[in-house]
Amino acid sequence: MKKLLLSLSLVLAVAAGTAFASPDPSINEAVKESFKKEFAGAELVEWREVGNHLKATFVLNGYRTEAYFSQEGELQGSARSLFFSQLPLVVMSAVDKRFAGADIIDVNELNSAAGTYYRITLETGKKKYRVRVDADGTVVDTERLRK
Repeated sequence: MKKLLLSLSLVLAVAAGTAFASPDPSINEAVKESFKKEFAGAELVEWREVGNHLKATFVLNGYRTEAYFSQEGELQGSARSLFFSQLPLVVMSAVDKRFAGADIIDVNELNSAAGTYYRITLETGKKKYRVRVDADGTVVDTERLRK
């Protein structure tokens, strides 16, 4: 069901938009050029200021993606939504081992200068967790959430 909803929302989003949203005059040329270089082929791009950063939300290769840039145009990091089955095998194994039988709710891949991490929200029994796993399959952080 989750895959169906995601597929339908992407189809509607692509049908409703063009390759780029209307240009935002507050986005400078350095940021725009950096974005085009890093994310060639991005569609449905929307810009927003978030604190001292500029956030681009877009679709790239069928995945909803966010990228954060400094005012000077330097890519600070990016995040994209994934399905659990798209995670590296070592990450899937680590989560399955530590949270056997858990229901996966949400999976995000986070990239920055610090490396690649995966943020996974899951439920096991009556408990809900947000887990951060590095690319090597090490569970870095576990946060219990209210259900």
